[in-house]
Amino acid sequence: MRIPLQLISFSILILGIVPGSAQTPGSDLKPLQEEGESHREGKSLDREYYEYYFKTLPNPDIVEKAKLEYNLIRHLKLEMRKRDPDKMTPEELKKVTSASVKYERVFEDSIWMRGIRSQMKYLKFKEYMYVVIYEKYYCFISYEVNPARYIQEPFQVQLVFQKESIFNTTLPSP
Repeated sequence: MRIPLQLISFSILILGIVPGSAQTPGSDLKPLQEEGESHREGKSLDREYYEYYFKTLPNPDIVEKAKLEYNLIRHLKLEMRKRDPDKMTPEELKKVTSASVKYERVFEDSIWMRGIRSQMKYLKFKEYMYVVIYEKYYCFISYEVNPARYIQEPFQVQLVFQKESIFNTTLPSP
């Protein structure tokens, strides 16, 4: 039984059925180092597309800042027009821009916000709260969702300002 088994293994070896034994030193296989990457030689369209894609991507910080300012200024203008209609004419409202207002995100653990909470118990604090200032108008605006991501209506708006005469109040025309 030994002879046929040896004969079979020898014949397989000679015929080259076993992989690795049939390769000759002059075969057509190229080493990976010689191939290289095709984009290194010159400009290719995929490289050009890739570079153009990253050049045209919008900057998310600029877009988020624009949405935040749009939300804050829009609601500040609406509240000023409701609460002080005598002074807030359309010409005056056009002056309210991102350059003329100051705004800051506030947090409920601030000592000042805790004081506001104790004085104005009707204010509901949310995760996204901002204080917006335009001249003598101070506005507290709270949102349920991030206003830098979505254009939306605020959860609550509270405008505080000093009138010339607290006893001389006129109601707006309906």
